[in-house]
Amino acid sequence: MQIAHFPIFELKLRFSASESKCLFDAVNFVYRKDNMAKENENRNAKTMRFRLGRRRLLLLGVFVLLLVVTAYVVSQLSTAPATNYTAVFDFDTGYPLLHETQNTPLNQTVNGITAYFSSPSETLVTPAFSIQSYDTTFTKLSQFSGKYLYDNKPSRDILEILFSEQLSGIEVTFATVEHHVEPSNISLTAYETSTNVSPTGLSLAKGEYQTGLFPQGKLSFDSGGKPFNLVRIEVPYQGRDSPTNFYLDNVKVLALSRE
Repeated sequence: MQIAHFPIFELKLRFSASESKCLFDAVNFVYRKDNMAKENENRNAKTMRFRLGRRRLLLLGVFVLLLVVTAYVVSQLSTAPATNYTAVFDFDTGYPLLHETQNTPLNQTVNGITAYFSSPSETLVTPAFSIQSYDTTFTKLSQFSGKYLYDNKPSRDILEILFSEQLSGIEVTFATVEHHVEPSNISLTAYETSTNVSPTGLSLAKGEYQTGLFPQGKLSFDSGGKPFNLVRIEVPYQGRDSPTNFYLDNVKVLALSRE
């Protein structure tokens, strides 16, 4: 019985060793495969993090660039030099001193420049414009201050301003006498010496309703270096219901010889 038993036991040992080797190889293969999978997963995660990092850096760079450009534009706008007007005729500080209810024609001298205000439609009996203020009209005009030029008549009047020097630019504060309607145009036509010659140029503007009763705004003209010394300001006819009157303040001029 012993001679027959040992070969069987020996066979079982050889089979078990072979099976163990195969099992070891299989486990070792699975382990290496698992490690390779983990390495690939780590490598992919690092690649993804790198890509996301590059995207974040790119977006951050674009954002910083936009901030820099915006700051530059704002700084340029805020530091842009304002027009240094030669004289400002505000009807308060010029010479000679003006008083309320004083009618056109009249003149004012500021910083060596004299402005002569008149109208072709006025007579001695019916002057077209006069000097007024809130104390005399009780009309609130938020862009006006102190005394200003007031349109006396209900008819359509033209204001002419003749200056003692050649100009290259002018700006006036205006109000058109209308309310609860679309603001109308007011025009400024520039000439050299006389209205009988071709105009140097034309400018139009519309006011806006603000805190005052009437629409107000700025009317300006830049001749681009061409000389002029006479302007005509009026509210042109724009339909049956268009206004005829306007008020004026702060006539700012830029002398050609003093630029």
